[in-house]
Amino acid sequence: MLPVYNAGNFLQEAVKSILDQTYTDFELIIINDCSTDNSAAILDRFNDPRIRLFSNDTNLKVVKTLNKGISLARGKYIARMDADDISHPKRFEKQVAFLEQHSEIDLCGTWVQTFGSESNVMRAATEHEHIKVRLFFVNPMFHPAVMFKKDSFEKFGLTYDEHYTNAEDYGLWIKAIDVLKFANLPEVLLKYRIHDTNVSVFKESNKTVLDEIHYSIYTRFLKELKVDFNDQELLMQRKLGMVNVGKLELNELEEYLLWLKKLTVANNAAGYFDAGYFRDVIFSYILYLVKQTTTPVQAAKMAYKILGNFYNLSDAAGFFISRTKVKLQPVEKF
Repeated sequence: MLPVYNAGNFLQEAVKSILDQTYTDFELIIINDCSTDNSAAILDRFNDPRIRLFSNDTNLKVVKTLNKGISLARGKYIARMDADDISHPKRFEKQVAFLEQHSEIDLCGTWVQTFGSESNVMRAATEHEHIKVRLFFVNPMFHPAVMFKKDSFEKFGLTYDEHYTNAEDYGLWIKAIDVLKFANLPEVLLKYRIHDTNVSVFKESNKTVLDEIHYSIYTRFLKELKVDFNDQELLMQRKLGMVNVGKLELNELEEYLLWLKKLTVANNAAGYFDAGYFRDVIFSYILYLVKQTTTPVQAAKMAYKILGNFYNLSDAAGFFISRTKVKLQPVEKF
């Protein structure tokens, strides 16, 4: 499912990466959302019977176009793709094989490699319960790399919501996380292009809208945890999710640590998130916060005083071993 809007600079390469998949039994639904550049001309040059090309009569924008694509799809699985990205030749083959072998999984993503104005391997949690915890802070599913079961989405009436425009995938995942099972393949199977017009590159012009979307998502999870919160705590949660806390004095660090303790106590009582994965994620943020302080030794002592009752040496050792394994995971270039 490939929505297109003024993607002429990258469209040829994106479409070709799908048509060149080693798994060949698919339909490529392309929806041109009233592009005003040369996108239509580029699409007309492709001559492949697997392509189903549609053109919107008016500019529906991305959310309505994505929902239209789901309704048009005739296959068992639906794969997402953006018109400026590149799929690994074996992406479909590996995702279909995984979903066939793991019938309990409804949605499967992958790791991605950014390219263009920056280059970085973006790794994410692979297990459902770990993904669920990560969703409480940040979106761990890379939207252009997901493949999901159409029947599962239809069963629960899951569609993209315009309320979450610019983060429509995040909004969909939080609606789905308690009724569907998620996974990520620990392989880079998509190249994600970074350029000036990316909506997901958090430009200042999108900041207010994206902040409000994330606050609504955090609020949803906090209700599950039965946590009372204020605006300052929501702001801290947002900064943690964005890994954008900045340098901290000890009094500021204390506020963050007390917030993480509050969340830990609440989850221990509610049992909403898997306790082990929740501890791991909270521990990763404790380490991050300590590194952000001007006095890390004193910061570490403060962290131990406030949250030490929730962790022991085996927890810490297990966390570092798991992180090391992820970092050592080989990345295939393509």
